Amino acid sequence: MDLIPDDDTRAFFERLAGDPRVGRVIVHMRGGTDLTGTIGPIGSHSVIIKALSGREFYDAYVRFDAVTSVEVQTRA
Repeated sequence: MDLIPDDDTRAFFERLAGDPRVGRVIVHMRGGTDLTGTIGPIGSHSVIIKALSGREFYDAYVRFDAVTSVEVQTRA
């Protein structure tokens, strides 16, 4: 998978969620928090990050405007 810059965070998450090669992602948040998990349902202003690393029974509600960067493993 090649990452392509996109001004629309929602479209970026939708593209990642639709790619079968993308598993876990690391979402860096404003304020310094990192969330590692899988992409769940995507709304118009937020995304659910499921099965958080270290907290497998928890999901996180993440607003797009709070995301500073996303790490994706693009090669195995």
